[in-house]
Amino acid sequence: MGCVASKCSHSNHRKKTNELRAKVVALEEEMKEMRRVREQEARAFTSKEAEWEQERRQHREEAAELRKRVMEEEETTARGSRGAKEWLRLGTECLVEHLKEERARREEAVEKWKQLYLAIKTELDDLIRRTRRG
Repeated sequence: MGCVASKCSHSNHRKKTNELRAKVVALEEEMKEMRRVREQEARAFTSKEAEWEQERRQHREEAAELRKRVMEEEETTARGSRGAKEWLRLGTECLVEHLKEERARREEAVEKWKQLYLAIKTELDDLIRRTRRG
């Protein structure tokens, strides 16, 4: 009456089941960590983008203010020497050129961050797909 019908014992099945459950839990924890890292990087990227946009706005406002100030000074010095007017114009051109270069550098940095973010996202998505396949 008390004999076992198969060669596999119940404890072996339980042991394998527990091992598989432990692997599943470990993989789920790993996936949670990857998601957390990806979300954290996305938040960091978003905050950087917002910061860059705010800086761009400030530079635009500053440039507009400087242009306005230059125009006012040009009006007041219109009666003065022509050389002073030329120096003011050259100064504003230099400033505008510098702002354009800085904007270009920022846009390059934003583009690099976007590419890095997309590469990381693609890699993590691929890793998640592979872990789901087993």
